[in-house]
Amino acid sequence: MERHEPSYMKSFRCLAGACPQTCCQGWEVPIDRETARYYGTLPGELGERVRAMLTTGEEGEAAFLLRGDPCPFLTEGKLCELQLKLGEKGIGEICRSHPRFSYDFGSLVEKGLCGSCPETARLILENDLVLCAARQEGEAGEAPSLLAPLLAARETALGLLAVKEATVGERLQALLLFANEVQVALDEAQPEVIPQLCGLYGEEFPLLAPDALPDRREALDAGLDLLERLEILSEDWKALLSRGRELLAEGKDYPAPEEARLRRAGSYFLYRHWLRGVWDGDVLTWAELAALGAAVCALLAPLREEGFPEVFRLFCLEIEHDRDNLNALQDAFQKELSLAQVLSAAGLA
Repeated sequence: MERHEPSYMKSFRCLAGACPQTCCQGWEVPIDRETARYYGTLPGELGERVRAMLTTGEEGEAAFLLRGDPCPFLTEGKLCELQLKLGEKGIGEICRSHPRFSYDFGSLVEKGLCGSCPETARLILENDLVLCAARQEGEAGEAPSLLAPLLAARETALGLLAVKEATVGERLQALLLFANEVQVALDEAQPEVIPQLCGLYGEEFPLLAPDALPDRREALDAGLDLLERLEILSEDWKALLSRGRELLAEGKDYPAPEEARLRRAGSYFLYRHWLRGVWDGDVLTWAELAALGAAVCALLAPLREEGFPEVFRLFCLEIEHDRDNLNALQDAFQKELSLAQVLSAAGLA
């Protein structure tokens, strides 16, 4: 079985008690069945406290519901009491793996770091995306039929973001135009056309004239409005979106975006999400997420003292860890927010 992962992944080390934004706060923490069974056998006061915290969903899945609060097992030193007292077996699979992700595509496993952690956000935004391929033990499954063409298309998409002669806004627009043509091929059940598109976009860099697109401020405001209507985990994010809309309404100029970080943010979103299309045939959504996500982070970065890395982290936290939000975004990109609006928002000028 083949494995892909970013070159910077091996550099990650959890900051533990020194982390400025603990991941043990504010959301639902799923507990896998094996760990839930183990919690059922824990003796004494610790076992009673753990079981009192567990909730069970409609399908029998266990979780800790933090509801905006820190985990009750987080010590004053920002360390996990369960891990300290019980070792690795004392924490669930999600706590052991976070902030890493892993996707299984049958013959291929792709691993990476989630952008919602301060340290992973730093690594993602300070390093160009270089994928390392290796063999992984385990029996390979059957590869989805769209895996090969969408892998090739993603390589082309990432290449468009790396074109040095263009601004980052132009790169994002070229990415969207390419993704739209790939989407047409998928919608028409013609994946065999995708290699031809990859060759074409490997040689040409198409752009649209600015006057062919909607007003950029209005497009960005529509994007912020969409994000405001999603489920929001953090009051910081809610306030930031509101301030962003006020900034757009005032019509003031805002600082030029940090091109290297924007490009790396776009590459991160593409790497993490593009291959979702092997299951449902949708890649345009994830190109739009990459472009809108980069544009929103550029707009909001001056509104936070910590700048672009913290805005990027908040965006990833709010969107990527909430399946309902990802589904709602996919639906909105297909039915509500037009490609022309995303192209305009991605212009960054």
